[in-house]
Amino acid sequence: MAEGTPPRFKLTGTTAGSGKPRERPKSDAPEPPAPNPNGRGPARVPDSSRFRRGDVYTRPVVQGREVREGTWSRLRERVRELATSEGERREQELDRALLEAPHATRTNTIAVVSPKGGVGKTTCTFIVGNLLAEALNLRVVAVDANRDFGTLASLAPDDARVDRTLADLLPHLDHIDSVSDVLAYVSQLPSGLHVLAAPEQAEVMAAMTPETYGDLLDLLGRFYEVILLDLGTGIIDPLAQFGIRRADQALLVTTPEYVTADKVLGALHYLNAEAGWDSGGEEESLNRKRLTVVLNRAPSERSGDRQVIESAFRRFGIGRHVTIPYDDRLRVMLDSATYSLAELDRSVRLPVKRLGVDVVDRLI
Repeated sequence: MAEGTPPRFKLTGTTAGSGKPRERPKSDAPEPPAPNPNGRGPARVPDSSRFRRGDVYTRPVVQGREVREGTWSRLRERVRELATSEGERREQELDRALLEAPHATRTNTIAVVSPKGGVGKTTCTFIVGNLLAEALNLRVVAVDANRDFGTLASLAPDDARVDRTLADLLPHLDHIDSVSDVLAYVSQLPSGLHVLAAPEQAEVMAAMTPETYGDLLDLLGRFYEVILLDLGTGIIDPLAQFGIRRADQALLVTTPEYVTADKVLGALHYLNAEAGWDSGGEEESLNRKRLTVVLNRAPSERSGDRQVIESAFRRFGIGRHVTIPYDDRLRVMLDSATYSLAELDRSVRLPVKRLGVDVVDRLI
């Protein structure tokens, strides 16, 4: 054997002439790792010197949130669960009420009015029209009847908006024989809502008379189940008066400011006198069912202004009023033509659906 060559040993067998098993030579090298039971290489050897995740996260983490087991945290989670469940239950009830509402037996006209400008009449027209078209698959058209540069058609996505207006449709009333003839004049939204724009020229819109709108509604009534009239500011304007008298129901829109709400209450007194709602008896009860007051862009429920105004509506005997809170996401949706009811927070979705239920309940 060459000098410096280590002796060779066999792992098995016996030492020559002794009959004893050969011994494995001792070595300072570490023992090889034990085989991994799953057959995929050696098992990981625990190393107490490693920095472990458990040293940082001392409590369980679920979906990125550390679970705290304190009494207060458990109570808070329980309250959150109950609130969510209550909101889900209320929304399910509204969805069911929408679907179970009786169907319209004829064309219904709904007037959206207010004695004050900037309260959200166009917004209410738009969200109600979308809801009726999308959730109930009704044939709905929203008509811009605002004499002063109405913006209803501007809420439609750019790729769905048409350049034609009701002024372009009116000369051809006698030649409209099918709904396909109407489609060239309306913007068709993804929800199924159709929007008929007002002319942008003020002098053209000023020439529109109640009689003209009467002919227009007669035509649209042949093809649609619901016609929403987005009327301009004011109650005593001849066109607003026509819309109120022609409508099967009305949405009276206000905001929570004192000045605006006070004007709306005054308008309610006027409408009562004009429609004979103060005469008592069956006529009064039937007419009151035609009206829903919408308190739009309202602050939180704890706001003093909101509570006072809602109390005033109740004292006035308005059985149905819906409060829609201010929501910046809704504002951006409308401004960017990306409106989606499903993407709104539940705090906004619920009153929108509540308003939809009130409208559907009054369809004839």
